[in-house]
Amino acid sequence: MKQIKKAVIPLDLASLGSGEGDSKSWQVQVQLPAPIGTDDMAVPAGETLDLQVLAVAISEGVSISVSGCALAKGECVRCLEPVEEAIEFSLSRIYYYPDELAHLLNEVSDDSSVYADLDESYQVCPDSRVDLEPLLIDAIVPQIPYSVLCSPDCLGLCPDCGIALAHAEAGHHHEKIDPRWSALSGLFDQEGEKNA
Repeated sequence: MKQIKKAVIPLDLASLGSGEGDSKSWQVQVQLPAPIGTDDMAVPAGETLDLQVLAVAISEGVSISVSGCALAKGECVRCLEPVEEAIEFSLSRIYYYPDELAHLLNEVSDDSSVYADLDESYQVCPDSRVDLEPLLIDAIVPQIPYSVLCSPDCLGLCPDCGIALAHAEAGHHHEKIDPRWSALSGLFDQEGEKNA
């Protein structure tokens, strides 16, 4: 089993009772060290999130629930205009004790259909801390729109000049000459100059 990495967004569980069913809730503020989202839209690094966290002791570890809201920022995939969207998120996951996780991972190697969603990021560190970052990633990313649009009927960009069609004048278009006839495009101008 890999060595436990230092928690990126730590939560100290020392005040949580050790008896099964013991619970504790927190209102915490965290600052994101890295953006969470997709290439098109994400909650930016440095953003401060107000979280509601509930931890419940269970025999295998601690069940942790997190909920909150965030402002995701990105750009429209059609016209590249900036887009902001408020998202709400909520998710619960089990953080396993290291010995329990090692035991479960051994079972997975014997039968891949058992505990197929095990992740070493979800474990209780020896100092009674857990890392909320993987939980926040799993909670926030599914709330990001699959296709980021400034509006459902966004017209996108003009393929010829690149202007956003929403800001272009009515009837915006460009004269196009069939490339097979482009050599003849100046023929009439030359004829007119000869006759002048």
